[in-house]
Amino acid sequence: MKRIESQTIALSIRRLLEGAPRTELTAVFPTREAFDVALPTWRPGRYELGQFAQYVYAMKGKDADGTWKSLQKTSLHTWHVPAETEAIRWVFHADTFNAGSTGIADDVLYINPVNCFLYHPDHQDWGYVIALEDVPSDWSVATGLQSEDGNLIARDVQHAMDSPILAGPNLWHRTYTSNGIPFHIWVHGETTPDEQRFVQEHQDFTDAQIAHFGTFPAPHYHFLYVLPEREVRHGVEHEDTTVIAQGPSAKCRTEEGHMELIGIASHELYHAWNVKRIRPAEWTPYDFSKACPSRMGYVAEGVTTYMGDLFLFESGVVDLDGWCRLTERLLDRHVNNPGRLNMSVADSSYDTWMDGYVAGVPGRKGSIYVEGAVLAFLCDVRIMQLTGGKASLQTAMRLLWEQFGEPRIGLTEADYWSVLNEVAGAPDALDDLRLDFADGTADSWEALVAAMKWQGLKLTKSEQNNVWQTALVTV
Repeated sequence: MKRIESQTIALSIRRLLEGAPRTELTAVFPTREAFDVALPTWRPGRYELGQFAQYVYAMKGKDADGTWKSLQKTSLHTWHVPAETEAIRWVFHADTFNAGSTGIADDVLYINPVNCFLYHPDHQDWGYVIALEDVPSDWSVATGLQSEDGNLIARDVQHAMDSPILAGPNLWHRTYTSNGIPFHIWVHGETTPDEQRFVQEHQDFTDAQIAHFGTFPAPHYHFLYVLPEREVRHGVEHEDTTVIAQGPSAKCRTEEGHMELIGIASHELYHAWNVKRIRPAEWTPYDFSKACPSRMGYVAEGVTTYMGDLFLFESGVVDLDGWCRLTERLLDRHVNNPGRLNMSVADSSYDTWMDGYVAGVPGRKGSIYVEGAVLAFLCDVRIMQLTGGKASLQTAMRLLWEQFGEPRIGLTEADYWSVLNEVAGAPDALDDLRLDFADGTADSWEALVAAMKWQGLKLTKSEQNNVWQTALVTV
């Protein structure tokens, strides 16, 4: 294939603030041969189709004469680029400020590249040189991407698509170091009242998680907080970054809102190992061109939900009573969802790609977060029981990190359960938990009560007006 010298895509981004908020993106690809250019159909961290092409207003190519002409679609998310096209320009709708979308305003530029960056399907090794054209020099730019000569550099498609960018004139910024790794906290919006506590709690759960895994998988890490004046609660993991959105911002300045932010942050940091590296084989590497169903959502999100809260306790961010309150809220969702008794959490994982994250048909499916966390807790207790407390689910996750995550080997269900059984000391140690609560739809309540009792806790539930409420107390 004929290429120009540099094997990088030169990409510029400009805000269009008149009318509906939009971004104008212009890309020069390192080839003059004809090809079909693609926009991703989904984004990592959200295991459903996103169909981002629906937000594209126009897709044009600049020919050798300097004329911009409309490009024709070859599929729902690809466009044909004729030979000798010098550049591609498209306009993308950008009015959404959650943790996984793209939004702009007078005082902020927030880009999730997987929403709006084009790529060459046959050359995913090509990198990107990204220019933020209209970002003033006095703005801060928060991103995991490295800067070079005023541009942002992504080494390839996988890296670019997993590297969000947040820029603004008034980003609040603090840093801390854990195990020699620099961590950055960036906030667009009003911060929590006790900024020192906010940073210290990040330090505490970070130290605890790194101590558990032994190493951190990235040379640096960025927490990007977007705190808008509207209702939102959302976090998305990335290779060396997380984006966390919560609003309205006034809520973040309450004790409840503060703890929600910290809880999301601990969850998202755990993803730096689990999902970003300890990753289901179906997502290794990411194929942005199609749905990639996996039965392992209960590992990706369920284990992370359980461990994120557990590390808040183990790091001292919350005490035992605080962990019990977090667990009660999770178990309230568990017992009030009859879908867990209809569809297994493994099948529910697979079906997120069909009906997304909405409740869907009443009583049809479970939650990969909630039911997955319940299963993770049961596995944790079983391993501790069988090993006399010498091993736990944390032991298994560190082994999974060493055997699969660090070498970037895709994980299968068989791999996951084999490692858990190995740590528990017998090849069938957790087979009943897998049969009943991962692949099956058995009611886990009695198992939960027994596991909590073994931990010195008493779990009960009561019903009022057809709504169940759980209670968890020390014995």
